[in-house]
Amino acid sequence: MILVTAAEQNAARHWLAKRGHPVGRPTPLLAVLIGTRPAFRGAVRYFVYLMLAYAAGAAFMSLFGSGTTQGGPVYFLYFAMSLSSWDTVRLRERGFRDDVAAPHPPDPWWRVLGGWYLASLVLVFGGGVALAGAIYSGTPARTYALSWLVLLALSAVVTGFVLVGLLRRPLLAEDTASLAVARALRAEAVYAASPVLVVIPLVLDFLLHSVPPGFLPWLGAYVVAGTLLQVISYAVHWGRHRTLPPGHYGTPPVPDTGTPVDWSPPPREAR
Repeated sequence: MILVTAAEQNAARHWLAKRGHPVGRPTPLLAVLIGTRPAFRGAVRYFVYLMLAYAAGAAFMSLFGSGTTQGGPVYFLYFAMSLSSWDTVRLRERGFRDDVAAPHPPDPWWRVLGGWYLASLVLVFGGGVALAGAIYSGTPARTYALSWLVLLALSAVVTGFVLVGLLRRPLLAEDTASLAVARALRAEAVYAASPVLVVIPLVLDFLLHSVPPGFLPWLGAYVVAGTLLQVISYAVHWGRHRTLPPGHYGTPPVPDTGTPVDWSPPPREAR
């Protein structure tokens, strides 16, 4: 039996209404699938990941010392966000997986990610390694290049770990409606490992004037291109899953009749 909280029901009701299917009470499976996603579900777990990320970020900055990229701590914050989001959904789904009679096999990974997302992965990691190598070999800022290269490698490990875990799990669905919801949520979940989070920390280097000489336009173009590809990728994803097919998503919404008003004339006062 799937146990659903009131908070999960409210989150699912709001999510379904935005996609053209207002309901009074979502089905238990949809409520738990959708309601698992909000950040409040994993607040304690996220705090633990955050503390570990803070310690790792401080150790990283101390290891490389002066000359390192200023966005180092932000990268570790990104690792905490991605891993905590992935772990929260994984544990919640494990709790009710046995209540789904026949989970749907996962869709092909390239269909879930889409071409724009894959292009952003190639640009962010391939382009980042190329730029770090050029900075290391062409400027005195070798500490900057080496520290950024290590952060790119750690980002690739975390991103790959989260994506593989998401894309290999079966879709917990029992009919057409729940399968459409599960696919939409799977497409949303991959953005917990969004490549744009790998380029955003570099903005600190621009603000603190620590970009290696001669590479300001190159790094600027890298950040803009990586962000633009992710924006396009998310827009395509939203357009693909903005509406859901007809199906049973829950009980019909209860119409709001409003507060009854007594329009009868007031009684006359006795003389």
